[in-house]
Amino acid sequence: MGSLTDTKVSEKNLTTIPKSVRNFLQVGAGDRVEWHVRDGQIVVEKLERDDDE
Repeated sequence: MGSLTDTKVSEKNLTTIPKSVRNFLQVGAGDRVEWHVRDGQIVVEKLERDDDE
């Protein structure tokens, strides 16, 4: 299992994706991610960009 990182949820229910997770997913500004609940765990996946974006 990877390193443990925590983030704080803001009053607007926003949080920052930790750098280690961004690096692993290879995401940055403008990229989209998809959130799933699977077997009681949260799964985050990078969405591939459409050519129109």
